[in-house]
Amino acid sequence: MEQYVANSFDKNYAAAWSADQGGFSYQLAQNLLNYLSRNKIVAKSCLDICCGTGEFLSYFAKAGLACAGTEVAKSMVEYSLAKYPNIAFTLANKINDIPVKGKFDIITCNHDVINMLERFSEWEAMFKEVHSTLNKNGIFMFDFYTKKKLENWNEVVYESSEAMDHVRSIKKGMDNKCVIEEIYYVKNKEDLYNKTFDIMVESYFENEQIFDALKKAGFKTIEICDFSLEKTSNYNDRNRIHIIAKK
Repeated sequence: MEQYVANSFDKNYAAAWSADQGGFSYQLAQNLLNYLSRNKIVAKSCLDICCGTGEFLSYFAKAGLACAGTEVAKSMVEYSLAKYPNIAFTLANKINDIPVKGKFDIITCNHDVINMLERFSEWEAMFKEVHSTLNKNGIFMFDFYTKKKLENWNEVVYESSEAMDHVRSIKKGMDNKCVIEEIYYVKNKEDLYNKTFDIMVESYFENEQIFDALKKAGFKTIEICDFSLEKTSNYNDRNRIHIIAKK
């Protein structure tokens, strides 16, 4: 899967994804900055795993944090470096690799990226790697699609705007898999449309299995949250869960 991802994205996809999904990154970044403020947590550095087009990190850089990002798609790294030259972006071989030196106060993995790890052993390996890369009392924030969301998700969504058309097709796969195809038709300067796409296989696991793996990796506390990063007690009814795990 990682090899396909590394070679499939082009810069048209990076630009389309940025235009379509940048709002998610903006709001989540603001929510995490608010969380740090209300909990009186001082952070000086942030690493975003599989950081996409860099929007999320850009808001932390503006807040004065030293920022770094990893990404498995070369075009995403090139796009992000050109757009945010003050942030260190590094190409990784796999999603759960962290080829970055040093430790961080905050590590994030956003927008259900972790669901792209198809074997649970890969989730466990990521949790251990993140724990070892965090500073003492550091925070790991990530979100994932739940079994409730992915188990029987079959849907086609079409969105249209002056600059871009977007088709998302979701099909239930075999076992605990779900296949998501994203197609963008992006208008260029000649008023013609460039087609760019990605196909993702996302896997789901039991919520409690994920929470237990975080504890085994060494995290002291685990907060189960909604998108606003407020604690939630009805997490088994949620389609997406946000986690804040503290070292």
